[in-house]
Order: sequence, then structure tokens, then C-alpha cells
Amino acid sequence: MTTLNIPLLFQKRHILPTGRMPLYLSTITHSTTLKAILLSKIGIGICMFSNKSSQQRLYHIGTRVTIEDFNHEPSNHLITLHVYGQDPFKIATIEQDNNDIIWGKCQQLPRWPQQEITIEQQLLSTRLQLMFHKHPDLHKLHHQQEFDNLSWLCQRWLEILPVPTQEKQTLLNRPDCLHASDYLMSMIKTHH
Repeated sequence: MTTLNIPLLFQKRHILPTGRMPLYLSTITHSTTLKAILLSKIGIGICMFSNKSSQQRLYHIGTRVTIEDFNHEPSNHLITLHVYGQDPFKIATIEQDNNDIIWGKCQQLPRWPQQEITIEQQLLSTRLQLMFHKHPDLHKLHHQQEFDNLSWLCQRWLEILPVPTQEKQTLLNRPDCLHASDYLMSMIKTHH
């Protein structure tokens, strides 16, 4: 398995392999991090954190992303990075350098293998297509849509549903999407 040394960003939202997401960073508070991100040839790591009960917790499974595009809005000191999820990883160590950039030594994890959906799992596909139809911005993010690939469906649902971060990490730590599929199916059937 490959070991990477990459700059890390911790976000409440998460992106998974083959996902797309806009990231909004301040040119004032993130200026040195932005330079490191824009100079990184292999991408950056996006990791989850939560700060419930005023205790911040960082999680060790993340996704290496590459930047597809960026926009600078000088009037409000924001840069919007449009990122694409490449590979999952697990953080081995974290260091903060003199420029306050957080670097992670990360072990690349295998992607979930593609999996054909069953008739029962078709519900995940149908509901995601409805979600994309209702939210055109979400639809526009995903140029290649794989509604017959269970791995792709589960990853998109895990990006958009308010699944507790610890649960997400447990599901992402599995070698395939089958546990995530069972979890998501039970969520969808319970709430709808």
C-alpha cells in the first residue's frame, strides 16, 4: 500500500472517491494552506471532524482529492476549490509545520469494488435519482452517474445524508459497500 505525505483539511462535510464538492476557504485565514494546496501535485486530504459537546474530534479515514477548478472572489476574501475524490486513506501521523499547515502521513486504502445492485437495493438508486432531480446543483456535480453501481450509490448517500461521523468512519473502514448498503437501506426504509 502506498504511503502519502499530504496537506490535510478537516471538514464537517465529507467527500468520498469519485465524489465532487466545492470547498470554501478564506484567503485571510488559510493563505499558507492555500499555497500548499495549490502547489501539491498529488492533491490534498479531506478528513472529517466533529465538535459536539465543545470537544473537537478528528477522524482518521479521509479521501485524497485533486482540484479540478477554483474561483477567487476578492470582494469577500474567498476561494472556492472544486475538488474530486480520488482514493481513501487512513492517517498514520499528523504534524503541523511552522506555517500552520497540517500534514498527514497517510496509508492509501483500496477503493470499494464496483457492485451491481439487487432489486431490493434499487430503492437506493431510485431515491438518489429523485434527490438529483430535486437538487440540480447536486446533479451538476456528478458528470458520470453510476446508478447501477452499489458502491457509487452508497458513497453518494454517505456524502449527503446526516449520518453520524463515527458511523460513517466505521462503514468506510469496511472492504466493500455491503455494510453501508444495509445501513442506508434501513435508514431510508425507517424515514420514508
